[in-house]
Amino acid sequence: MTEMEREISFHEIQPYIRFVNNYKPGYSYTEQERILFDHELMHIMEGEVDMFYDGRKYSLHKGDTFYLKPFVKNHIVVEESSGFRTHCVHFDWMMPKPEENFTAEEYYMHSVISSDHNEKTIRLMERTVFVPAGIRLPDFIARGSDDGLSGLFAQCYSAFCESGPASVLKMKGLFFEIVALLLERSGLGHRGQPMHPGIRHGLKYIKDHYTEDISVVQLAGKCNLSPKYFGALFKASAGKSVGEYILDLRMYDAKEMLIGTDLSVEEIAERVGFHNSFYFSKCFRLKEKVTPTKYRSIMRLQI
Repeated sequence: MTEMEREISFHEIQPYIRFVNNYKPGYSYTEQERILFDHELMHIMEGEVDMFYDGRKYSLHKGDTFYLKPFVKNHIVVEESSGFRTHCVHFDWMMPKPEENFTAEEYYMHSVISSDHNEKTIRLMERTVFVPAGIRLPDFIARGSDDGLSGLFAQCYSAFCESGPASVLKMKGLFFEIVALLLERSGLGHRGQPMHPGIRHGLKYIKDHYTEDISVVQLAGKCNLSPKYFGALFKASAGKSVGEYILDLRMYDAKEMLIGTDLSVEEIAERVGFHNSFYFSKCFRLKEKVTPTKYRSIMRLQI
């Protein structure tokens, strides 16, 4: 912990949400290197982007989230064909002192932060950074199962565009939901306990191979655990069974293809790992309460 960081307890967290944006450049773009004075959660809503952060390159894709911390050099590179769109939430974990506060319009939207710091910029470089004890989000958090994270970011942006006490309270509630889901994705189980290394390995394997046939026996063998123990440990960590987790991943991709492509239901079923399109439709209806065809019609009317 640096001299500027102040650790606060979990119960002291009172998020101050400074700015939420909906950014879609629509052209090739290399951002000038910058630093932030607050924290930022960048969630990729569409497409892909390269993030250069603290000397490392990360390739981010739809559904991924990146956590940028104060005073760390970063920039992004966007290709015109990538279809990149993101929601970014700028925040402090606690309300800052008036002399340490600033507006996003002044520092993030209409000016470039460079080494030529003015007097206020120098003061901001020395502002207190609150760090909540027990919450250590990694920089890069990969897409998980269909846990609704993209929807939460979209709702947070909508609330930010509104005004009044209700919208502020709504944003704070959504922020806590977002952080809770990111903690689960980053290696903490749904009960807040660290995951067994074998379960983390199993989750990664599932995310890389969920369109293939995967069994608990197969996963347990890869993690050197008995199938019974692996299954129980997986459910305790992920909050759902292996089969439910795989199904959620498949349904997530299926919904994206139903909305964003003209592929037939049969083709989509095959692409997400179903050998039988009738069984796919049955599973889809149980999850979404409508058929795949009906879901496509409803969602396209909303676009």
